[in-house]
Amino acid sequence: MISRDAQIGLLNPARAPARFGWADLRVLLTALAVACVFGCSSMLLTHIGYRYGSTGGSPLEKFHPSSIVLSAAFAILLFEHGFSRRAAELLTRHALTAIYFACVAYHAAYVALIVGRPVTMVVDTFLAPGMLFLLLCNTNVGAVRRIAGLIHGILALNALIGFSESAFKWRLIPYYLNEGAVTYDWRSTALLGHPLQNAAITAIYAFLLLAGSRGGLPRNLVLPAFALQFAALPAFGGRTATVLLMVLGILWLVKEGALILIGKRFPLNRLLWLCLGLPILALGLWYLSDSTYVTAFLDRFVEDEGSAETRVMMLGLFSHFSWTELFFGPEAARLDAIAVSAGLEYGIESFVIAFLLQTGIFAASLIFIALAAFSLDLARTLSRPGILALLVFLALNASTTGLSSKGTTFTLFVAIAMALDGAQSGTRLNRRLAETGSA
Repeated sequence: MISRDAQIGLLNPARAPARFGWADLRVLLTALAVACVFGCSSMLLTHIGYRYGSTGGSPLEKFHPSSIVLSAAFAILLFEHGFSRRAAELLTRHALTAIYFACVAYHAAYVALIVGRPVTMVVDTFLAPGMLFLLLCNTNVGAVRRIAGLIHGILALNALIGFSESAFKWRLIPYYLNEGAVTYDWRSTALLGHPLQNAAITAIYAFLLLAGSRGGLPRNLVLPAFALQFAALPAFGGRTATVLLMVLGILWLVKEGALILIGKRFPLNRLLWLCLGLPILALGLWYLSDSTYVTAFLDRFVEDEGSAETRVMMLGLFSHFSWTELFFGPEAARLDAIAVSAGLEYGIESFVIAFLLQTGIFAASLIFIALAAFSLDLARTLSRPGILALLVFLALNASTTGLSSKGTTFTLFVAIAMALDGAQSGTRLNRRLAETGSA
């Protein structure tokens, strides 16, 4: 017998399955893009025949797959609730990022039309990080936590692969540079590709863990995760990244020790971990001190194969051009020929100098203004560990080609900093995403 109050033919609204909408697709594409940017290095793309960094191929192959996926997700973000409404919302909340996009777009047009250089690098190097930032600012906390968990897993795997590549003399993916395989460089490439990119991202991730931005990682796993990343750094050969992380680590220990001395309370299990971990760490360092794994890295401080000399030589390139050429941008073919004759065929190892020489003072100033605006917006969104990590990222890139060449380093940083901060309970970004679903 059927109750008179029963709703015949109607589903209970409370039990109705949630429909998969545009917002769900956007979040799924964002997570896919993050997985792609961490798992598909330029070397992997070259190895499988995707002509990302080499001549030939279709125009679409000149863009990293993650940038293509991010563009699709960003298009959904702009149009899912009406373009004018979303644009007004983004301009109100993230005016500095809008300035960033405008300066980058103007820079790209100027470089293509006046200087005569390709602009595909602008999409991967600058537009993709901005799109990912805005997408993560409009992603729910649950999805951000899952993305943070994905990043934790990938970077742990990356460290293990890097360590094993260096220790056992093998490569998961061949080392490609300028379309050719490199056999003389012992540094690991692992999942992220270029050794210096590996070193920078590993150091930044380790610093964030140390500074308290653990992104939902259980507290008892933070120290092992940090130790794993720190142990993998010599495999990537990044001297600046390693030294910076060591200095920041010592400062953190001094700060924590001072706070404890003045009465700060701390869990006893942390003291237990420290007492157990320090002897193991000392034993490990003693064992590795005579191994080729460490000595090969330490030899880079003694014999840098001309790296320091290269940084001095690149300053001499300015003397080859007039002030007019330096302001509007010298002819690309002439600059490349002079750079090769000076022994800089692999690039100018400072993104600041590279932009000034390759695009001219005027166009370079647009990029510097854009970076300043975007950095300020990141600083407004992130907590203190994320802001410090941003400063470390910019410092590391000041001594490499980094942001002046096509790559995904900036996107990797934005993914780590935003996901870990957004997934960390109590941060400003986490509270905003939990309360309103956007930041």
